[in-house]
Amino acid sequence: MSLRLKLLLLGFASLVLPLAGYEYAREMEAALRDSEQQSLQAIAQTIATSLQGRTDLLYRMAPDAGLAAPGPQDLQAIPLAAAPFLDGYADEWPASSPFRRVFRAGARQLTLLAGVHERMAYLLIEVREPHVVWDAPGFDVLDPAGFGDRVWVAFTDAAGAQHPYFFATSGPGPVHARRIDTLDLGRQVAVDELRIVGGWQPMNGGYRVEVRIPLSMLGARLGVLVDERDRRGADPVSFGTLDRDSLAPLGRLLIPSPELTNYLAQFIQPGLRLTVTGSDHAVLSQVDALSTTTGAAERGLLPQLYRRLLERPGDRQVVQAEAPIAALDRHQTLGSVQILETAERSLTLRDKALAQLMDFTLVTSALVVILTFGFAAWLALRLARLRQASESALTREGLRTTFPETSSPDELGDVARSFSMLLGRLNEYTGYLRTLAGKLAHEIRTPLTIVRSSLDNLESESVSAAARTYLDRAREGSERLSAILLAMGAATRVEEAIQNAERTRFDLRALIDSAVGAYRTAFPQRQFRAELPADPVLLNGAPDLIVQLLDKLIDNAVDFSPGGATLTVRLTADANEAVIEVDNPGPALSGEAQGHLFESLWQSRSGSDSRPHFGLGLYIVRLIAEFHGGWAQACSLPDGSGARFRVVLSRSG
Repeated sequence: MSLRLKLLLLGFASLVLPLAGYEYAREMEAALRDSEQQSLQAIAQTIATSLQGRTDLLYRMAPDAGLAAPGPQDLQAIPLAAAPFLDGYADEWPASSPFRRVFRAGARQLTLLAGVHERMAYLLIEVREPHVVWDAPGFDVLDPAGFGDRVWVAFTDAAGAQHPYFFATSGPGPVHARRIDTLDLGRQVAVDELRIVGGWQPMNGGYRVEVRIPLSMLGARLGVLVDERDRRGADPVSFGTLDRDSLAPLGRLLIPSPELTNYLAQFIQPGLRLTVTGSDHAVLSQVDALSTTTGAAERGLLPQLYRRLLERPGDRQVVQAEAPIAALDRHQTLGSVQILETAERSLTLRDKALAQLMDFTLVTSALVVILTFGFAAWLALRLARLRQASESALTREGLRTTFPETSSPDELGDVARSFSMLLGRLNEYTGYLRTLAGKLAHEIRTPLTIVRSSLDNLESESVSAAARTYLDRAREGSERLSAILLAMGAATRVEEAIQNAERTRFDLRALIDSAVGAYRTAFPQRQFRAELPADPVLLNGAPDLIVQLLDKLIDNAVDFSPGGATLTVRLTADANEAVIEVDNPGPALSGEAQGHLFESLWQSRSGSDSRPHFGLGLYIVRLIAEFHGGWAQACSLPDGSGARFRVVLSRSG
């Protein structure tokens, strides 16, 4: 994480002030809501007491329906958004409803759902049974020996009189109700009742019937009975909400009373919602005035924005109360009264205090964040200058010891001055190391000359055979020491030549081709193969240094390859780089050697080779590659049969 981001996050910490003020405003709001809660509870209890035992206000029913709470045989009618098409399909009815009534008789099941739309009542009757039997066409439905499924619907009218009707059909489609009238001499006939119509449709494992009945025909009670006659002369199987013998309805049809809404309207206040539910939690009536609140128009844009940003779920509807509606005997519950109030009044007071607090704290926090971010940007700029200076301190000419910010009196100035002092001392030490080889060569040359002249004098004297052995060893040591001085001097001269080399544009392909031809003559014991591109490879650099680089690589390859081996020199190039590779058979490189081959005075040769090797050849290769904006590396051949040295050069110089 950057320093600017850290300081910016630190500036954002000042936003805790408006948040703390917001929490304080919410605490004040909670106290107001407690008092509102008690007031609403008193109102709910008052309304529930006024509705005690008033089933005439809760449901649309005749006086003979009784005042008991809804029971398992009763049907609760749901309001329908539109009149369903009477085709025997349930796609216009709710897929799931808590007011469905299910009755079972063994493997058989009857499901009832009642609805109301305008001046009509509707029934959805679903029967599941293993065998559906249709009436034969033209068959007498009153024949006692007949068979076929029947659906009975019976209800009472406003006067309490009972009216049973049945549905029977020879196939799916529209149906109408029929009643049984008794004529003279006890003869019974089936009379069509065209006001009660429906649709019959088979379904998987049974059938479905939709029925429409005018509300003007209905009283308080209604029931349905399924009468199955699967075989001629067999006893019917009957089940449902009608008495099997008298066809009297066992349950009631409960329809919310329209007068209940007018009754609740006298208790409504702006910002309240009154809801009355039955004992089965069905909504009987609801009066809503939540949208007619006060004070909303007085809020400005910023308070509304604060509310949107900081409002929690339930802030607008958190004050509510509920009271049960008891029957006259107080042993049953007819339903409940629920009151819901938006917290608009407390929210308005909170918003007013919150707006003043937020305006002040947000402006203050914004200033703090801006100042912190500006300071962070200024500090990051200073650090970036220090980083850039440290990254560019090492140049081809040496170390750059001048650093920015050294005149600053703060901590960054101390760091810059320490870095400048460190680089100055490091530059002095590097310069000392750079000239150390030349100084050593100069200082050792005179003593070495004295030793060699002394050895020459001793060789002219007569000495014993044992002394001659030691004399030869001393001569060999002086020769190796002289070779070391020559190599150290050569390395120093190469470094100086690299520093003073002038760049020209030349064809690298032609230079390598010519050099490989010379190597074939210089090393007749080795075979050379050149893999060069067809087109010229132009390079901006020092051709003399490139030849010296190739000489070092070839010398190294010859030393480590057996006689008769083939050495491969390869050149590849693209628009930005040129790559020189030298492959030689022989021992593979160890992991340690790959990491140190191009360091100064490091060598991994072993054996009895009498020639001195000081680890400067590949070090010079690395210096020449870096001068040309590239780098050098070594690795074993993929099959482990030798080594590959690769030098990458920048074509742009």
